[in-house]
Amino acid sequence: MADPRYATLAVTAGLAFFVLVVRDRRGTPPPPALDATIAGSIELVVDDGTSIATRRFGRRILAGRAPTADLRIDDPRVSRLHARIEMRDDGVYVEDLGSRNGTTVNGEPTEGQRLTAGDEIRIGTASIIFRGVGTWK
Repeated sequence: MADPRYATLAVTAGLAFFVLVVRDRRGTPPPPALDATIAGSIELVVDDGTSIATRRFGRRILAGRAPTADLRIDDPRVSRLHARIEMRDDGVYVEDLGSRNGTTVNGEPTEGQRLTAGDEIRIGTASIIFRGVGTWK
């Protein structure tokens, strides 16, 4: 029977060969990945007549009276699903969803419009100020 010390010596020699010869052939490590942040949420200041609050939502917001709406507005002039605020590749857009009383941006009726920071969206009696997009935790 062979001496177990020879097996240990063979494994150690193989590991040393790998570390000295094979491992060094990998070259320099690649540069670290870019630390890019992707805007992930929309910030709005919502004044619904009873309170004013700054709220952050995801990439798509449904506004209306429905219990399932992301931005719930308790006003009889607001449709169940009244408007959609949505982040797209080239900006944030507000779109009226065929409501009876319409949606305005800066006092002008809109069916679909790109928003810029500071724009005021009116849905019923609610005033919604678009603050911008960002990555908040």
